[in-house]
Amino acid sequence: MVCTGVVLAAGASTRFGGLKLVAEYRGKPLVRWVVESAKEALGEVYVVLGYAADEVRRAAGPADGFIYNPWWRLGLSTSVKAAVSALIDKRCLVFMLGDMPEVSPRTVAAVASACERGIVFPVYKGARGNPAACCRDAYTLALELLSGDVGLRALAEHAEVKYVEVDDPGVLFDLDTPSGGQIYPRQ
Repeated sequence: MVCTGVVLAAGASTRFGGLKLVAEYRGKPLVRWVVESAKEALGEVYVVLGYAADEVRRAAGPADGFIYNPWWRLGLSTSVKAAVSALIDKRCLVFMLGDMPEVSPRTVAAVASACERGIVFPVYKGARGNPAACCRDAYTLALELLSGDVGLRALAEHAEVKYVEVDDPGVLFDLDTPSGGQIYPRQ
């Protein structure tokens, strides 16, 4: 199945204490790592913008397009809904978080290729991570059920869910503070 990448990059980075997504990480803006990984794996990638949209747009690099989410202050769910609404004609969307620079393109491709129905999550050593793929049959659920600061995990009890084992600790790593990242045990 052909999937389109969506980088969720609309938040204000309050825990970071500044504009996290444009901060330099290993030589380039943090969000660019995520966009480039999605681009390499999927070929087509869009970035959802909100807070500091112009700066994030410039930092994102090789995106195919941008989706502005005017409701970004209301949480992650609004960015997922903005992307689904704008890209409703796509067969599958792979949602990547803009602060997870260590996810390999190979992992993105594995999640995408497993997306036949419902939602797909990667699993590393028993822990569920990101990115998550959403197939077209689950778009309505995303639009109807998501609210607040939640992503596709909130749909797990309502949609068909598939888990893909990956050898990529990057699916659990996100950057929350200027001093470094955090690996979260996600179940």
